[in-house]
Amino acid sequence: MQHIGTRKSPSIMSLLLIVVISIIVVAYLMISFATGDFLWWNSRFSEKPSALVVHCYGETININPGNYHFGALTEVVNNSLSGRKRWDSLSLSEETYQEYQVNPAMLTVEMFYSEPIRVHSNYKFFSSVDNLIIPIDGRHAKFNTIFGQNQGVPVGGSLHVESTQSIGEYLKNQEICPNKMSSN
Repeated sequence: MQHIGTRKSPSIMSLLLIVVISIIVVAYLMISFATGDFLWWNSRFSEKPSALVVHCYGETININPGNYHFGALTEVVNNSLSGRKRWDSLSLSEETYQEYQVNPAMLTVEMFYSEPIRVHSNYKFFSSVDNLIIPIDGRHAKFNTIFGQNQGVPVGGSLHVESTQSIGEYLKNQEICPNKMSSN
């Protein structure tokens, strides 16, 4: 009788390894399907806007893509949006959006994207936005809120980041919007 191969005896360690790997894969897939994003774990935000507008206490300041501040402010905003984010049901109303643009007591930054973007997080929300509205001073600013719109329609809820203070500091230090900001 000829033996073609030898059979390996069952191992508890092999079984445990297979079970652990299976649990990890299933958990990853469940979270990915629940969030609609296979990169939900990636907290880095690195999108490049096509337009950038600062609403500086009632004055609208367009920062053109060729301008030095466009790239630098994009980097500051992307750093603020990188990291942990928390979703909240607080949504942007049309009235608040209009007020952000003209109110002499509010400072906001708007980032426009040519294609809808995804802000990666553990939440299914913010899966398709082409406009980010970031209050720096005034209503909702102290909560580090980020609002989104898709084709001019606010998306449900908002994201909250650890801090938007560096955005306000950049605007003030570079004299893009030097008006005095209230303390958050």
